[in-house]
Amino acid sequence: MAEILASTMCDAVYGRLAYLDRLVTGADEPSRAALADTEIFRMTAAWRDLLAAHQSDEHGRCPECSGWRRPRRHPCSVWATAHQHLIAADGPLGA
Repeated sequence: MAEILASTMCDAVYGRLAYLDRLVTGADEPSRAALADTEIFRMTAAWRDLLAAHQSDEHGRCPECSGWRRPRRHPCSVWATAHQHLIAADGPLGA
């Protein structure tokens, strides 16, 4: 049952991302501007929530990526991905 829920959730998230990609690439300028008004805030809020969950603990480890037997140092791969896409990207996203 959990596998079905996980699969459904993943499909829904990827479906939403595909929908947004189609709007960004195929919509007219007023539609893209309206999309930006609603979706940029949602995306930045999502990034903030994700990064907060991966903020280092008092031992300098990522609490989400660390396991009982294998602690992961901060910054973890989530922070590295955020930096790559939000800060270090040289060109347009998806290029």
